[in-house]
Parts: sequence; C-alpha cells; structure tokens
Amino acid sequence: MVSPAAVCALLLALFGTLQGQPGTGVGAGGVGGVGGAGGGGGGGGGGGGGGGSGGGPPPPVAPVPPPAPPTNTNGTNITNTSTTSPAGNLTSTSSPANATTTTPPPTRPPWPKPNCGNPALTNELRRVFLDMHNDFRNGMIQKYDCGAESYAQQSVANCRRTELPAYATGGHKQNLFVLNSANANPKAVIHYALSRWWSQLARFGMRSNMMFYQSEYHRGARNVLQWAKMAWWNNRKVGCTMKNCGSFYLVSCMYSPGGLYVNQHVYRVAAVCSGCPHGQCDGQALCRW
Repeated sequence: MVSPAAVCALLLALFGTLQGQPGTGVGAGGVGGVGGAGGGGGGGGGGGGGGGSGGGPPPPVAPVPPPAPPTNTNGTNITNTSTTSPAGNLTSTSSPANATTTTPPPTRPPWPKPNCGNPALTNELRRVFLDMHNDFRNGMIQKYDCGAESYAQQSVANCRRTELPAYATGGHKQNLFVLNSANANPKAVIHYALSRWWSQLARFGMRSNMMFYQSEYHRGARNVLQWAKMAWWNNRKVGCTMKNCGSFYLVSCMYSPGGLYVNQHVYRVAAVCSGCPHGQCDGQALCRW
C-alpha cells in the first residue's frame, strides 16, 4: 500500500514537470519538493523562469516626426492661403512668407494753369514758360503770376533790347533774352532762351556751397545771374512773355521776390524736399506753396 506521503510527493513532482514548460514563468522548485522528485521540479521551474522573460511586451516605437513645410528655392517657407471662388469652389494660392508689396509713388497733381488777360501771349505759351521753370528747378515749384507777366510785357512792348531799370520792375528781378532770328517757332524760341539761361551754371560754374557773393556781379560775360534768378530758392512767382520784333525775338521773365541777395545761398544743398513746409512735398521732389 502506498503511503499518503509518497502520493503527495508524486503529485508534487508531476505538478513541477507541467509548470516547467517554456513561457509559463513559474518554477515549482520553491514549493519545497521532497527528495529527488522535488529537485527535478526545481530545475523545471528555472526553465519556466526563462520562458517568462521571453514573452514580455515589445520595445516602444519612436513617433514619426511631422513633415517639414515646403520651401522655395531661396529657402523661405511657403504659406498657403485659401479663398473661395464665386461658384463656391475652394482654390488655393501660395506666396512666400516674407513677400512684400511695392506701393507706386504718388503722382504729382498738376499745378494751376496760368490764365491772364494779356492777348499778346496765349495760355499755351504761358504753360510752356511755367513747366520749363519747374522742370529745371526740380525743387521749389513756382506759380505763374499775371502781375509779373504785366511787367515783362512792358519791358518788351517797344522792342527794348535791354532790361528795365530796377525801379520800373515793381520789385521783381528780370531776365531778358534776345534771339537774332526771324520767323522762328514761338515754342522753340522759349525753349532756347530758357535753356541758355539755365546752362550758365554748367558753362561758367559757381561755388559748391551755392553762396551768392558780391563777386558774382563782376564776372562779365561769364556770370550766372540769369541762372541764379531762375534757381533762387524762394522765387515762388514767375511771369513771362515774348515778342516778335521782326528781325529778332525778345523773351522776358520776371521773378518774385527776385533773389540775387549777396551772402545768401541760391539754394541749400540738402536732401530732396528738406526745405519744404511740413507736408508740402508732392512726392516728385517739388514743394507746393
């Protein structure tokens, strides 16, 4: 007859064998087996421990980073903007993230058109006189003045080939040009006369600081007096006329206040529009009065 202790030992040995299969992770050796059977169970338990470690969870997978935004060939990012068309379809447009828009410069409003009652000169020719002066000056614009024109008209009425004396100009300063030619085009005469006055600076020169010294009155035929009257910084009014005297033409212009003040600047060399009253620069380097 088998004793109860032997039966118990046999069952424990059988249990240890079953539990020692790979992957169970449990060993029977720690159950206190009896004799040789208990030792075998302990060995099986060791094998089971090895199987347990092999069946653990897999290692974590690193997350995939999001894709980088597309770039232009110059390396700038592209931003996408979506707009809805009138039909309801969604359209997409792309533009550089650092794109800038260019604002066109302001256009110059026209200065007042000259209109005087003197029938000896047309408004078209008055406009030629005014436009040429302002184009040459490229700074402080001038306005056409009918009062100044009236003095210019008096100076050429009798085909006088010299300037009026100072007391007869009404406080203006005069430029006079004599063109010894007959039957010339009036516009061409005006262009030639004003261009010759303005070219005095290029032909004869002046100090770079544009200071008008007493010596400017003593330069003979190489003076820049006519140019200086055209260019003087605060000459804001001009009026001109011309007359066909048969064998020659006379072109006369009057300037106010006149300029040619000794030890003063014809104009100051400075940034464009720096001499304009606040807010009076028209965007094309001309001051408005």
